[in-house]
Amino acid sequence: MAQKRRKHGKVESTKGKPRLRFQPGVLVGIVAASFVLCFAAYMVSAMSDDTYWEREIVAEMEAENGGGSAGKSGRHANVTNPVPSSERADDSRIGACAFIGDVAEFSTRFETTPGLVFTDAVDSMSESRMRSIARSMKDPAPQAVYIWYQTPEDLEKAGDAVAELTQTLTGQLGSVPVYILTATPTADAETNRKTDTWNAALFSLADENGLHYVDISTMLKANDGTLSASYTDTEVFYQTVYDQILTHVAD
Repeated sequence: MAQKRRKHGKVESTKGKPRLRFQPGVLVGIVAASFVLCFAAYMVSAMSDDTYWEREIVAEMEAENGGGSAGKSGRHANVTNPVPSSERADDSRIGACAFIGDVAEFSTRFETTPGLVFTDAVDSMSESRMRSIARSMKDPAPQAVYIWYQTPEDLEKAGDAVAELTQTLTGQLGSVPVYILTATPTADAETNRKTDTWNAALFSLADENGLHYVDISTMLKANDGTLSASYTDTEVFYQTVYDQILTHVAD
């Protein structure tokens, strides 16, 4: 019980001493313990992810080189899209270039290089697979990389995947030019409306990232936007795509 004492003729209560006192050492201990716990959680996360350190190293290298994918695409900043008609390249270009996407049938019809053809589906390609594809093309590097995907079910998911793929390629292959080919029309008008949306997204992606965008679909269209009867023959169709690639070269 607090004692009472007189001061200047008044009765005052003396204050009891606080039972708890601030200890600086306790605060230091709490901070140290929090740091140890956070560091342990960080290391557990890193060790459980096989690609963690590779991602960290690549990100650091990109930062040192001036801003990652934006810095890489700056080397292609003066691209003109869609790529205008050019003098026809030699047929040997096809074998010197890499092809990614819905290119299985195309690659069997023309003289492509097996080690430079990748038929992975765009909406199921993992980050590690993208890096693996890019690494496999480093030595020797292809003359150019062509990405060709027909209209996917999920436009947003596929668009994000193509964007990530192109960033991986430009990040690891440096100055190797990347071309995006448009999806081609079909006989179904409703599907073609979706295809137009997909191609518009690809155009935007190419323009924003300094990639080459080759419009191979316009030539294949009839007046109503569907696939022209002139190209329903598979042989004629692929030969036309082949010619469009060789006559729209910007590198």
